[in-house]
Amino acid sequence: MNKKQRVALLGCGFIGEVHAANLQAHPGVELVWVADAEPTRAAAFATRFGARAASVTEAINDEQIDMVLIASATPTHADLLEAAARAGKAIYCEKPVDLSLERARSAVANVLPYNVPVTVGFNRRFDVSHQQLKQQLRQGRIGPAELIQMVC
Repeated sequence: MNKKQRVALLGCGFIGEVHAANLQAHPGVELVWVADAEPTRAAAFATRFGARAASVTEAINDEQIDMVLIASATPTHADLLEAAARAGKAIYCEKPVDLSLERARSAVANVLPYNVPVTVGFNRRFDVSHQQLKQQLRQGRIGPAELIQMVC
């Protein structure tokens, strides 16, 4: 039998909850650590999902962790991405890496030398409706986009 992948989840907000539920339901995964800027929220979250609360540093640097899932507030993504890469972890990072394109690019440049698997989540870009909208924008069939609001 294959070893379960041990995961540290950073961020206990709405999207962290979505990821925690999915991780908990996956037979090949063990959600080990959860960390949040609010330790009391992390403790409650850990209890709810059968994990343990930890500091971000403790969770990322645990040698038994295989992967770090970053679901924290956007301004923390780039720094956490770099820290997880330095620790040699596989990484799933919620979008965006940073609000600044320059900072996002520097984070990518800083992570690349560690040669760790990294995925940035934005699955909706593959939806047929999103592809059709993109095509219509490029063809000039609709006016320029001013606001795109996604509703699931």
